[in-house]
Amino acid sequence: MIASRRSASLAAFNVRVDAWIADALADGIADCGSILRRLPGVYPTELLASLDRLALAGLIDPAFPAVARREMAVETTNAFEGRSLLPLPHPLDYEWRFTADASRALLNRAADLTSSGSDVLLFGTPGLALEALTLPIGRRLALLVEPNSVTDRLFALNQATGSPLAIAFCSGGLPRESADAVLLDPPWYLDFVRPMLSAAAHACRADGHILISLPPDGARPTAEADREAVLALGKRLGLALVERVPLSISYETPFFERNALRAAGISTPPQWRRGDLVVFRKVSVARLPPPNSQRIRPWTEVSVGRMRLFIGKGGRATVGDADLTSIVAGDVLPTVSRRDPRRSSVNVWTSGNRVFRTGNPQLVLDAAISCSGGAVGSGIQPRLWGTLDEREALERVAAELRDLAALEAAEELGAPVTTERSTVWRLNSTRSWSGSTAIHSG
Repeated sequence: MIASRRSASLAAFNVRVDAWIADALADGIADCGSILRRLPGVYPTELLASLDRLALAGLIDPAFPAVARREMAVETTNAFEGRSLLPLPHPLDYEWRFTADASRALLNRAADLTSSGSDVLLFGTPGLALEALTLPIGRRLALLVEPNSVTDRLFALNQATGSPLAIAFCSGGLPRESADAVLLDPPWYLDFVRPMLSAAAHACRADGHILISLPPDGARPTAEADREAVLALGKRLGLALVERVPLSISYETPFFERNALRAAGISTPPQWRRGDLVVFRKVSVARLPPPNSQRIRPWTEVSVGRMRLFIGKGGRATVGDADLTSIVAGDVLPTVSRRDPRRSSVNVWTSGNRVFRTGNPQLVLDAAISCSGGAVGSGIQPRLWGTLDEREALERVAAELRDLAALEAAEELGAPVTTERSTVWRLNSTRSWSGSTAIHSG
């Protein structure tokens, strides 16, 4: 029954996507980049799938899908932005950062909704916090975050600019009725949106405002139903809807998503993704208790150069199990969807969306620490690997991690790279996965 409902929902969504794209083509929009910008958040792979359906139905030139694929396979010259002052986003943090223009517009909107000297809380928005360091809006600013390398950099930048932000960790407890406006950008999944909106509602003072980004209608089949669920939750949290502004928040395409799309044979404009701005006003006390501020993270983060490496926590295994096993051809997971089943096999994940499996996460962690230059999470200590076999394994994995870091540094800058790896010891398990595996976006 559930599977049949999902199938019906997907079919109805595909019909809507096809109609949006057919309308764009009828209006004379012929290049895929322009079509993508016009659509309400439709993922690039869904655009190509829709063109196939339209061609099969005889509604467009049957040669057009092939032309579109060739067009979208060409790397755009403006796809590579200058490096941010912050570490790269990592796919396991589900972090997409606002463009600079969107960040400024949101901060100015928060200023317009509050009076001089009011308190504004930035919740889980490191990119927005970075912009706030250089954009005085006459408000007291606080940032609520989780500990990671991005937060470490924000602490340093905040101190260097005179500490305009009061930075606190979620694990230290959630604020209560301390902000006149709250800006948050949760990952676009309900299990993230619900607790973050609840925390924002409890942090907001009476008659204060909450500004949240939500997925637009074309992001996935459930986008509209999810939004209705969020609005219903808002009422239970004492929030009244002020307005919804579709497609008003633009995002940078993170490096990990750029790599995922490249692995799928697609290049996109750098700021094709947009979100809906939803503004709430707090009109009553929340009828729901505040959420738990503790979140268990089964990953340890280490930085090797610019590459952020997430390693799954697990017990020590034999030295012979330390090698990185390929899960997909080319090692880059060609999707950012949380529903891809291959994710469950991954316990080593890079900020370039490269995924691996190892039987010895502890040795990989120690190898990463040995070549990290000290950029590791607090409290992480390498173990002593004393035997010859152990030292050789450690050095071998460390060399591979340095190669991966160099490769991703070149990719990040748009330099031509070779995807062929010369490491002869790399294991490969990609035969167990079909190259035609299709995962819907979102």
